[in-house]
Amino acid sequence: MEREEVFFELMETLYEVSRFISSYESVPRKYGTEDELYMVEVHTLNLIGDKIKTTTSEIATITNRTKGAVSQMVDKLVNKGLAVKYKNPNNNREVIIELTAKGSVVYDYHKELDKEEYEYHLSKLNQFTTDDFKNYIMISRSIIDQAKWNSGFK
Repeated sequence: MEREEVFFELMETLYEVSRFISSYESVPRKYGTEDELYMVEVHTLNLIGDKIKTTTSEIATITNRTKGAVSQMVDKLVNKGLAVKYKNPNNNREVIIELTAKGSVVYDYHKELDKEEYEYHLSKLNQFTTDDFKNYIMISRSIIDQAKWNSGFK
């Protein structure tokens, strides 16, 4: 019975982490510009910046959101001067999204914040091995894959 109890505690801990992240994400912050941005906006900018040029379809696939929801988010970023949209010259049906110079400032600022935060957390987790981290990743991915399958996301 111990395995089951530990697994249930793991699941409850994952839900607690999810609730904490959700509350953290609901507070707008500044990321190197005058704009206050929500975490979902900054993470969308990160996806755009990581890809250099992308589409709403690519972002929707990565984030498990609808193309409509991603399109609304991108429009907010465009209205704030953080991203631009334009028709793909090779495919008129496709819209390309990329960061503006201001969006790149937010992207770089957030990447540096993440690096500092991750390094801080890593320094507090010395009792865990690299294999412990790999096992956690495998367990988390398995749970995500099962949740996607059960909910119809594939």
